Order: sequence, then structure tokens, then C-alpha cells
Amino acid sequence: MKSRTLKTNFAINVFGAVVPLAVALVTVPIYVRHIGDARYGVLSIVWVLLGYFGFLDLGLSRAAVNALARLRDAPQEARARVLVTTLVLNLSLGLFGSLCLAVFGSYLLQHVLAVPGELKPEIALAFPWIVGLFPLALVSGVGIGALESRERFLLANVLQVSGTSLGQIVPVTLAVVVSPSLAIVIPAAVVARALTVAAILIAVYRDEGPLSFGAFDRHQARKLLGYGGWISVSGIVSPIMSSLDQFVIGSVLNVAAVAHYAVPMNLVIRSQIFAGALTRTLFPRMSSVGRDEAHSLASRALISLAYGYSAICAPAIILTPMFFRYWISADFAAVAAPVAEILFFGAWINGLAFVPFGLLQSQGRPDVTGKFHAAEVLPFIAVLWGLTSAYGITGAALAWSLRCAADAACLFWAAGIPRRILLQAIALPLLLLLAAMALAKLTALGPLEGLGAATITGLIALSVSVVMAPDLMILFRSTAWRVLRPLTRIAGTVK
Repeated sequence: MKSRTLKTNFAINVFGAVVPLAVALVTVPIYVRHIGDARYGVLSIVWVLLGYFGFLDLGLSRAAVNALARLRDAPQEARARVLVTTLVLNLSLGLFGSLCLAVFGSYLLQHVLAVPGELKPEIALAFPWIVGLFPLALVSGVGIGALESRERFLLANVLQVSGTSLGQIVPVTLAVVVSPSLAIVIPAAVVARALTVAAILIAVYRDEGPLSFGAFDRHQARKLLGYGGWISVSGIVSPIMSSLDQFVIGSVLNVAAVAHYAVPMNLVIRSQIFAGALTRTLFPRMSSVGRDEAHSLASRALISLAYGYSAICAPAIILTPMFFRYWISADFAAVAAPVAEILFFGAWINGLAFVPFGLLQSQGRPDVTGKFHAAEVLPFIAVLWGLTSAYGITGAALAWSLRCAADAACLFWAAGIPRRILLQAIALPLLLLLAAMALAKLTALGPLEGLGAATITGLIALSVSVVMAPDLMILFRSTAWRVLRPLTRIAGTVK
């Protein structure tokens, strides 16, 4: 974590994650108000469906990052063989995925889920566009992976942030100005994604070109598929365990309930920006170094992440009722806030698991993560169905959080993270989160009291971090300086 390059890349990745979150905070309430709970529920399930069919990537995007990171200083021809082979494989798989989506996706949306009859014509018109999204997603993943293998995170984030923002702003603008129909909103999102993919491919060609289909290498394809095979197990299982909750809610309850669950879930997942940014930054580096150095990086990252993320999740647990009340409505908050409180606790545990997950895969052991995920799926389905049937969307949130805890325990053990490091990382933040949950559940706080309690909780977490996670404070100061320095220059120029 002392490397200036890692600090810079982390700051860039944090910034790249914060901007889409800010855009979502503005656009989600507009979506819900203008297209309604039912349409937003359908839209959420569409994104979930696309994420699930992402298993057809077969782990190739991750395999490409790992292989290209190891070939960082290799001749252009060697990198071209990996890149072209991965692009050809993913494009082929993307087209196959579109076919699968065309066959099964329409039946699911039209007949399995409890979709209101008046929305079915809109879904029918939008569905061909949904099918077209899949190849774009797979090709985009390879392109971003190629940029990240060279640790070109600035360019990768600029392209992704631009595409994500465009994909949210254009559809919601059309929903307000033209029509809230899904036949308008979904095609707009597809066009935005297509423009983003084109920009990514142009950037990759400028870095890696010249490229030609003749560089396709069957031997390289076997190696990539061998590494990616186990990752694809996680690619199949993870979308199930990450998104099956919304399908179960839509089936056991209704699609309007999906909206009450999907909004806090999306917010909670987006709160994992530091976990995602940190592991995204470290993965190419851990892939290119030896075992001891990789474990040292992972251990220090785990301690920093545990304390830093608890300083986000603990105040968020206290603030969620007030936040949803003023962000959307009091009625929405009454249903969604208890769900968010449970999900934030599970998200903290899940965020820590990013570190051993990335460590194992960077060191050539994706088989371990795949086996764990395969073993978890059936127990998770049983617990999810039972808790959702008994306690509604609150039960679904509890099932998701329990699954995160079990998964993290397995990954920590397999990665060989020392017990001393685990105790140092987990003990105090865990107590802080439990105290925040007790305060949120047992005390009816008004706006001022809630804001005060959340502020005090955050300050306590940061104060403990100064002592227990010095790397975090160094990283925080470095990140803040890199973000604020351009703003101070602009202010000085204006003055």
C-alpha cells in the first residue's frame, strides 16, 4: 500500500465509483416517481437477468486480466494473442447468450413473474433491445480488463463513468419528457451502452494494436478457458445468490415488493465502492507478484477495508429511516429502511470477502472460490425461500446477509489469512456495527438525533482507525489530496 502507483490507482477507482453513485442518487427517485413501482421492479429484474446470463463469459474477462498482467512487459504479439482470443470467445458466447435470453427471458418476464397485464405489451416491445445488451456487456468486460491489466485505471474509469452516467440520465430524461413506457426507457439504455462499448474498443485498439482475427490462438484459448472455467462456476452461482432474492420476492410476493427491496439493495451494493476499488486496484498487482508479497498486500488491505467500510456502514444503518423518508417518501421508508439496515451489515461482511476472493484468484486458485460458491447455492436457496415466505423482504435481506457471512468465513480460511490479522480487522468494527443496529432498532430517533448519532458513530470509527489501521489514514489523506488538489487549483484560478 506504500506504492504511489497503488495510491493513485485507488483514488481513481474510488472517484470512478462515486460518480455513478451520485448519478443514481438523483435518477432513482425520478425513475420510481415517473415510471412507478411496478415498472421499476421489471427494470430491476431485467438488469438482474442480464447479470445472471453473464455466467456465459466463462471467467474469460478475469482470466484475460490475470494473463495480460503477467505479460505486462511482453512483446505486442504475445499480448495480442491473449486479447484477440478472449474477444473472439466472448463475442461468440455473447451471441449465444442472446439466443438463450431470447428463448427463456421472455417467458420468465411474461409468465413466471407477477407482472401487471398493462405492462406486458411494453415488455414485448422492449425485449429485442434487452437481448441486444448481452454481447455488448461481454465485449465491454474484455476491453476494460485489457486497460486494467496495464493499470490504466484513469482511462478505464473515464469510459465506464461516462457510459454509466449516459445510461442512466438519457433513459430517465426520456421517461420524463417523452413517456415512462419501458419501450422507451430500455432502448435508450441499450443505445447508451453501445456507444460506450465502441469507445472502449477504440481505446483498447490504440493501446494494443494492430490487432487482427489471425491472432486467435487455440492453445491460448485452452489456457484461458482452463483458468476461467472455475471462475465461471462463480459466474454462474454468484448471480444466483446475488439476485435470486429479487426473483423470489417477485414470485412469492409481487413486483412492487421487488422495488422496495431493490432500491435499498442497489444502494447498499453501491456503498461497497471502497471494497471494489481496493480489490480492483490490487488484482493486477497481486497477479504479477509472488505469493508472499501478494499475501502481505492482502492482509494490509483487509485491515484498512474493515475499519474504513465500518465507518460508512455503521452511520448508514442509523440514517437509513431518515434518508429514505426524505429521498423518496415516508411510506417507502417504513418498508425499505429495516431491509437496508440488515443489508448494510451483510454488505460489510461481503466487502471484506472481496480481499481473499481476489487473492485466491490472482494466485491461480479460482477453483477454490468456485467450489465454495457451488457448495453454498442450495442451502442459500432453501434459507432464502423460507425466510422470505415467513418474513417478506426483511427475511430476504436476512438470508442474503447470512450467506455473505458464511461465504466470507470460507474464503478467509482458504486464503490463509492469519488469525491475528482477522482479529485485528474484524473485532472492533463488528462491535460498532452491532451497536449501530441496536440503536436503530430500539430507539426512535428524530432527524436531528439520528444525524447526531450517525456523526458520533462515524467519528468513533475514524478515531479507532487512526490507531488500528494506519495504512487507511495514509490512503485516505492521499486519496483526498488527489481529489481535492484539482478543485483548489480551479478555485485559485477563479479567485
